Amino acid sequence: MKTKLFCMILCVLCCICGLSANAQSTGDVNGSGTIDIVDALLIAQYYVGLDPANFTSDVADVNCSNGIDIVDALLIAQYYVGLINQFPCSTTPAPTPAPGSDVLLVGRFITSDPAGPKFGWSATTIKANFQGSEVRVKLSSTGDNWINVIIDGTVRTPVNVPAGTNGSTPILLASGLSSGSHTIELVRRTEAHLGDMQFLGFTFGSGTLLSPPAASSRRIEFIGDSITCGYGNEGTDRYQSFTPRNENAYLAYGSVTARLVGADQITVAWSGKGVINNYGGDTNELMPEIYSRILPYDSTHLWNPSQWIPHVAVINLCTNDYSTGIPDRTRFTTAYRNFVQKIRTQYASAHIYCALGPMLSGNNLASARDYITSVVNSMGDSKIHFIEFPAQDGSLGYGEDWHPSIATHNLMANQLANQIRSDLGWY
Repeated sequence: MKTKLFCMILCVLCCICGLSANAQSTGDVNGSGTIDIVDALLIAQYYVGLDPANFTSDVADVNCSNGIDIVDALLIAQYYVGLINQFPCSTTPAPTPAPGSDVLLVGRFITSDPAGPKFGWSATTIKANFQGSEVRVKLSSTGDNWINVIIDGTVRTPVNVPAGTNGSTPILLASGLSSGSHTIELVRRTEAHLGDMQFLGFTFGSGTLLSPPAASSRRIEFIGDSITCGYGNEGTDRYQSFTPRNENAYLAYGSVTARLVGADQITVAWSGKGVINNYGGDTNELMPEIYSRILPYDSTHLWNPSQWIPHVAVINLCTNDYSTGIPDRTRFTTAYRNFVQKIRTQYASAHIYCALGPMLSGNNLASARDYITSVVNSMGDSKIHFIEFPAQDGSLGYGEDWHPSIATHNLMANQLANQIRSDLGWY
């Protein structure tokens, strides 16, 4: 009778799919660090006397019946697919996956906090698949940040996450969705100087999180200043100062380029940063100095470049170096060359694009073109390229503080995407 029952349970368990949980002693009978369908199958085998390998009986009695039976296997299966979040005899809930463990994280994140991953750079992205009619998110923020919400490929109204938000109240992203599976994508619109954010998890009402989407096989890293951040690109007045609501990294040329060629991207950009001079001549925390940080304001946790190696790296820096006039040639070209060499050392096979434009003009533009092309030519590397975006002339409008409009960003993106397609065969 037990053998027949085991076969029936085995058929049921093998049809179940879902998500594994974090390590816990009770229920994790094979010591794998997760409570999953294998644990349920091992209990079923033990129950019918098959003496499974890697089986720890001390943690198998999840209903505290003083015995190990098929009910324990079924309870673990229910926990595995999210029907229960604790075992009957538990005084505390059984563990759930840490936020970020069952989503696709694209960008630089600190993941050591069990509450959830922290991030701070523009265009950092969180993607997930889920089943349900609604989705909410818990986020914290140290500054006045904004995120784009993309449901099933459709960009929805952006969400503000003001300074001091602690994640205690889930933010409604969508409701009234059709039955079936859906995709959710969150993209940080705002830039580094507005502070860190932390992803504390999705909630789906009666729905469930599904296996995360796959990462793209193509990867691009963008390094820059306010242009790459998308500073003011949703603004309509060139005389208006910076407004967080009007900065949209999702529509900056880097993000648009990545979508045009089907790539995941990481952006490391901060308004006002330069190679040897920040805007106004300040030299504190230049981009080459802060580039390696995981979080923009944290100098102690540095990014390991080997964990995400791009096929393409785009450097669009120098506009702020010219904010007080033409910089010294030797000083600029030496620092710029050193930074390009750092990127080459990290990414031995990547195509590196040293970009210029579109905010410089006149003598500043001519000088920057001369400086950067001289560096590119001196390196003797066929995979290091110079690309110049046309100087904006107002015909496509301006964003805030004379920054590129969305139309200009699209023009830049198409130019860059076409060049990448040609150089890498990404058609």
